[in-house]
Amino acid sequence: MKNIIYSIFIASILLFSACNDEDIPNANFNTYEASNLKAIAGDEEVSLSWEALEGSNPSGYYVSWTVNPLSLKGGDLSVDGNTMTATITELVNGGKYTFSVQPVYSDGRKGGKILATVQPVSTRIPATNLIAAAGDEKIRLKWTKPDVDNFTEYKLLVSSINDPIIIDRDHESYVVEGLTNDTEYEFSLICVYPNGTSDAISTKATPGQVYPIIVASNALTLNEPCTFEYNDMYFTMGTVQSVSWNFGDGNTSTEKEPTHSYPVIGNYTVGITVIYEDGTSESGSIVMEVSNYAWSIMDLNYNGLSGYVKVSNPVFSPDGRTAYIPTSSPNGHLFAIDVIKGKVKWVYQISTLTYGGGALVGEDGTVYTCGEKDNTVYAINPDGTKKWTYVVDGAMGAFPALSSDGTLYCATNAGTLYAINASTGSVSWNKTTGGTSSAIVVDASNNVFAGTNSAIYKFNASGTELWKTSATVNVTERGSFAMDASGTTLYATQKGSAGLSAIDMATGNIRWTYANGGGGDAYFPIVGLDGTIYFSDKGGKKVYAVNSNGTLKWGKSLGAALTYCGAVLADNGKIYCATQGKVGSSYMVYGLNTATGDIVFEYESAQQFMATASIGPDKRLYMGTIGSDNIGSLLAIPIEAGPETSSWSVRGGDIYGTNRK
Repeated sequence: MKNIIYSIFIASILLFSACNDEDIPNANFNTYEASNLKAIAGDEEVSLSWEALEGSNPSGYYVSWTVNPLSLKGGDLSVDGNTMTATITELVNGGKYTFSVQPVYSDGRKGGKILATVQPVSTRIPATNLIAAAGDEKIRLKWTKPDVDNFTEYKLLVSSINDPIIIDRDHESYVVEGLTNDTEYEFSLICVYPNGTSDAISTKATPGQVYPIIVASNALTLNEPCTFEYNDMYFTMGTVQSVSWNFGDGNTSTEKEPTHSYPVIGNYTVGITVIYEDGTSESGSIVMEVSNYAWSIMDLNYNGLSGYVKVSNPVFSPDGRTAYIPTSSPNGHLFAIDVIKGKVKWVYQISTLTYGGGALVGEDGTVYTCGEKDNTVYAINPDGTKKWTYVVDGAMGAFPALSSDGTLYCATNAGTLYAINASTGSVSWNKTTGGTSSAIVVDASNNVFAGTNSAIYKFNASGTELWKTSATVNVTERGSFAMDASGTTLYATQKGSAGLSAIDMATGNIRWTYANGGGGDAYFPIVGLDGTIYFSDKGGKKVYAVNSNGTLKWGKSLGAALTYCGAVLADNGKIYCATQGKVGSSYMVYGLNTATGDIVFEYESAQQFMATASIGPDKRLYMGTIGSDNIGSLLAIPIEAGPETSSWSVRGGDIYGTNRK
């Protein structure tokens, strides 16, 4: 027995000695972690903020970071216990930095780590769309300048020429002369900013090899838009008075720079004839090669940032070449997808849970989305850098709307409607409404309608309340508004089998309600050219078509739950909707005849749908999915039909998601 007691005594001494080792400061016994770590990417820097858990009293915080690739340098720093922010500078843009924060207590022990991963990004935006046109011993360059005010000039680098060429910031073209014919040159254009330079954009061209028509590429995919321009260094016999294009597929144009696409694979000879002021003419041509779509499905997983799609539908850039889709879980990242190549262009990191954010795109290409759980509205430049952010007074269950006068409207679950200057991020006004905010829409006169779980409100552009519905209208959250073609009737889908209501936009009176009895929450009303209103419901598994007088046109069961699954109208007389539940062994996408509700199109998917769809200019149906391990996908399904653009045919009102007339 004594031997056993002595053994226990000796083991206790050894344990005590081990506990006094230098590893003690890293222990986590009886200490607290910090919480709610946020990492905001900047230009070569990251700003961190965190919170102390209630009851903890650390003497300081230890911040450290690692970076991928490992060839880049990590680091660490310490701050006192009253400081819960840190800005780390001199980082490398594009590096994937993982930051950890640990509380440090007075006895030297550390709490557990909380982690956040982020990539610094440059705010020095480059020019885009650099195209070179060859002439005799010269090259004309054209580009699109960045939509920012703080760059000072361009620097043009030309191979075989030692000194850079400085170009005024207001220019979007330049002719480089004195070159050698039949020698290939590389041209690199750089934007100069007060804090450094942008990445270069480059192109190559050979003077002396003069072609009559300029295109970004003569290799296209199906339905890919291409802009054609005649080369003024080829047509040099006088001043061009007019042009005539023949696209080789039976289509023609007299525009100087037309945009055209091809719906059938093959080679097409595009011809142009220019008419000079003296009546003479000259012609030229180019062969365009059109191949099949480059992709049909891609995972939303890029440099460690991933998510699945819930509620939000894809929206498109003004030129239709980029799709934006917010993810929902585990974070609310915004993905920008090159829809021609099927590649991720960039991901804007939003490290909080969100139900999609309801992205929309402005005329200048700025993307707006809501972080929802972090109470933040984001404005993001077309290259993925931050334009501005604004913190509101609560989570946002309503998707934003953008008026034609440049005002962004956002509403919170706390019942506040914000009018934000879309260019600057400054708040013009805010108003308190009753209940939890659900939906926002703007009419052609820039009046704004805000729906809540109890009523709908109308405000003018100055923030004056014009009316509030007297009857209860429990609007389903996240974009459940639409307008008719005349802009006189607002349609609202409601929760709890209340169905669809039509509201007089002048008075706020409810004209009629079509109840989807037993169907549960109703989603995402859209309106066809003939005034028919379509919506789906949660539990009834149906898509409804309701006449403009409130009577049922048809109701079609899709055989599975349709939670958050809204429909979209194409210009081929079909309406498309996916299922949240399986039909048999697959999740389904159906195309319905708008006149009868009959199923005329089917597509099977192994991944789940909980969002509405969009139709791109390339005649494909775009849908986000929910996959395993919190990784969803973006589908691009050929339907040989474009978006129906003359009515409220999609959630958000158009393929840009603006929620306006």
